[in-house]
Amino acid sequence: MTRFDDLDWDQLMAVEAEQSAPLSLSDEDVKRFNARIVLYKMDQGYQIPLLADSQHGSSFLQDVLMELLADEYVVLGSQQYELTVKGRQALEEMAEQYHSLVNHYDIFAHVDIDNGCFLEPDDDPNAQISIEGEMYPRFIDLRVAVMRFKGIDPFDMVFLNLLREQRIAAKENWEFDMALGKALYEELEEIVNTAYTVSDLTALGQTNEHGEIPGSDILKDVIVAGNQTNQSRALAARATPRHDEPSRPRIQVQVIDKRPLFTQHHYEPYTYYHDYDDPFYVEPAWRRHRYRPWFN
Repeated sequence: MTRFDDLDWDQLMAVEAEQSAPLSLSDEDVKRFNARIVLYKMDQGYQIPLLADSQHGSSFLQDVLMELLADEYVVLGSQQYELTVKGRQALEEMAEQYHSLVNHYDIFAHVDIDNGCFLEPDDDPNAQISIEGEMYPRFIDLRVAVMRFKGIDPFDMVFLNLLREQRIAAKENWEFDMALGKALYEELEEIVNTAYTVSDLTALGQTNEHGEIPGSDILKDVIVAGNQTNQSRALAARATPRHDEPSRPRIQVQVIDKRPLFTQHHYEPYTYYHDYDDPFYVEPAWRRHRYRPWFN
């Protein structure tokens, strides 16, 4: 078994090419996201009557509801559909993913590659820098690249972001959109396939005394640094000021929007995972790719 760090340049480029190849949503992905939207809406208080007339939005959800019933995520109640234990477990998994996204992956949404740092509270996220007379964004979004590098399916992350930003299933008559099938998630697929990749980082052409730096090395450094920054900020946010040092300056940390996405299922925002001493730790809630880069 060959370790990732022992790959030669050609093998490394093959790994990077696989991690940078376009991804396509499968029928199972569409089915999962349809189910997640309905479960999420039910968690938010949306009620689905057993017998809905044509004026009720849930009349457009019959296909999804039949699949939820078959998969035992919901059950027929006395007057409406109700969540089962399995349905609540699915919501718990979504909530755990969301907690992980906010507390461990959002930092990679604004990475300053040139200076090896991340967005700070006083930084402009839309700042530009000049390179050979051309203007480029100072910060780049490496969340998709980081997730693929760690062996996580990025579609779930982007889905949760669209849900968080109310860019999906948020408008009136959202039920009608559920009949669109894969077309409902075109933006999701586009975001994943236009995001920065590990090959894009190699194409930056950065060098050191050993020669050209592969994007995978850059990305590993970003993940390690992001993990350290996350832990420092989490500990600083939990710190209690000492009463005997009133003049001591307060520690500033990046403020991230932590509005709860789930009403009945949530996690403490500053829960500390000892497993995150390993920057490449992946929580079980995330779906994993068949292929992971650490071993051949």
